[in-house]
Amino acid sequence: MSDSALERTARALDLVPYLLEHQGISTTELAKVFGVSEKQINEDLVLIHMCGLPGYTPLELIEMYYEDGFVTVSDPQSLKKPRKMSRSEMTSLLVSLDLMKSLRSDEIAGEIAELQDKLRQNMIFENPIVVVQNSGNQEFLQVLEGAIAKSSAVKIVYLSGVKDERSEREVFPLSIYLSNGVNYLNAWCQTSKADRTFRLDRILSCEPLSGIEHIDKFSGTKSEIETGLIRLKVARAARNFVEENRTIVSQTEGSESEEEILVTLNPIDTEWLIRSVLGYGGLIEVVEPEALVEKIKNRARAILELYS
Repeated sequence: MSDSALERTARALDLVPYLLEHQGISTTELAKVFGVSEKQINEDLVLIHMCGLPGYTPLELIEMYYEDGFVTVSDPQSLKKPRKMSRSEMTSLLVSLDLMKSLRSDEIAGEIAELQDKLRQNMIFENPIVVVQNSGNQEFLQVLEGAIAKSSAVKIVYLSGVKDERSEREVFPLSIYLSNGVNYLNAWCQTSKADRTFRLDRILSCEPLSGIEHIDKFSGTKSEIETGLIRLKVARAARNFVEENRTIVSQTEGSESEEEILVTLNPIDTEWLIRSVLGYGGLIEVVEPEALVEKIKNRARAILELYS
């Protein structure tokens, strides 16, 4: 896919200052530095060669030589310095780095702080201070980050917000993210054989594991219910079900102000969904498929019979 005119213009503005600092660089190396093909770099050089100051006679155009695959610039006109970020761009970047630092362990947070210091050295205005409370255990964060980097597994003890009970799980961490001021871990759960989302502040212990192979969640044969469309009505009081299971939610319909929202799920383990729906005590209603509705009804009747 070809670059847009804006992307080409931005790259051209960066190319000339870079070439001044790296005279005689090859077009092959230049393409690697800017992450594009040699064909695209040659097209950019042709474009730059025809640019200059108003008047646009040979005296005002940028003088550049790029024969035999090597590039030099003899007259850059006014393009001697790299572009600088605007105030809004710099502010957005620093705020984002503050948020990212709150999600990471002390080791990686230190590297982020070094990057922030470098950015502040180029600022001519006061940096906005953003204070973010870290809701994750630093020791656990280091273990999880290491597992993500090495694609390895960890064993966690997790406190469920639905059942108020602890469970021991073997998981493959995939990513850590912030949502509504809470840190979450997105992971493949080897115990339940499905994607799961865990709140970091509910992880009670975390230790690395080895020798466990990642099982493809779409391998094997799925039942008719698991491969079909699953739609739920979720009451406002059960919205945390959606927040904690973002990896299996493909679509939501309705606003935060409505009493119920309609949620569509990706293919998942039926047994887990039945237990989850029953655990919410009527706050989640299965709309379809009908076979799953019947399974939940039968399970509820069986539970009630135990009490009678």
